[in-house]
Amino acid sequence: MSTDRHGTVVAVCRRPDGGVPKNPEPEVIVGRFGLVGDYHAGKTRLNRKAGEVETNLRQISVVAKEVFDDLARELGAEIPPGGFGENVLVEGLGDLSGLKAGDVMQFSSGVEFEVTGQNDPCKNLMCWHPQVPKRAYGRRGIVGVVRRPGVLRPGDTVTLREASRRR
Repeated sequence: MSTDRHGTVVAVCRRPDGGVPKNPEPEVIVGRFGLVGDYHAGKTRLNRKAGEVETNLRQISVVAKEVFDDLARELGAEIPPGGFGENVLVEGLGDLSGLKAGDVMQFSSGVEFEVTGQNDPCKNLMCWHPQVPKRAYGRRGIVGVVRRPGVLRPGDTVTLREASRRR
């Protein structure tokens, strides 16, 4: 019996420089190391805290629309697609808080992401409401790496395969 979960891509977003929001696009090209033209794409990244270059395990980020909907109800904070700096906004998978490193997101276009961890909120999210970072803690979504490149568009479906359940 399959325990896979299914959802839909609401928006795909990128931005050539850091910060929020990222800009929704009609489609994005997912390269080997992230979205082409996005600030967070790349084989390596600078760890600002350590001041060292390291392997980029944050090539992409995915957030659940359910979290934006919750924050709108809780705080009156209307957060647009790309508002958390996410590359992909999905709906139908829950808040993504239970995802762990090794879980895989497979998209109907053939693109695949592997989860490397949860994405902690940063102070940049205060632009939507002062309480957003606190209220989004544990629900900001995931970061990951590209397993299979391709093209992503709003409307694509996504299947979540949890590592502990894959064979």
